[in-house]
Amino acid sequence: MGKFIRFLLICLGFKSLTACDTDIWNGTAEYGTPYAEYEVKGRVSDAEGTPVSGIKVSMGVENYMDSVAVTDTEGRFHVIHGTFPFDDNTFDLQFTDIDGEAGGGLFEEQTVTVQAEMVEEGDGWDVGDYAVPEEVEVTLSPKTDSGEE
Repeated sequence: MGKFIRFLLICLGFKSLTACDTDIWNGTAEYGTPYAEYEVKGRVSDAEGTPVSGIKVSMGVENYMDSVAVTDTEGRFHVIHGTFPFDDNTFDLQFTDIDGEAGGGLFEEQTVTVQAEMVEEGDGWDVGDYAVPEEVEVTLSPKTDSGEE
């Protein structure tokens, strides 16, 4: 009985070495997760149209935001970010004042939902490159005093 079990284990071991050589699904074995690259350009300003610098731009969905850029002195941001593909290629951009008064004032956090379009098809786990077709214009509201000291 022991010889039979050893023989069976040896056969299974050799089979495991050749299992990936078969073309069961007409493709190669791939390990990883789906991946897409997203590009967004835009400008952040205050209510008077003055550019606002020092605003953190985060990209994501619901409770998962990934910090990806900070606005420059002209209020501009440009993000190219690789991540897990978003449903319908729709995602949120969250704008957070991180420098206080230094960038033009204190501003409320704001979230904008955008939709990207495919610009280049991917291959395998890379599902492609996407871009928001127009520049995103965001106007931030000044932070109101909450009365807390």
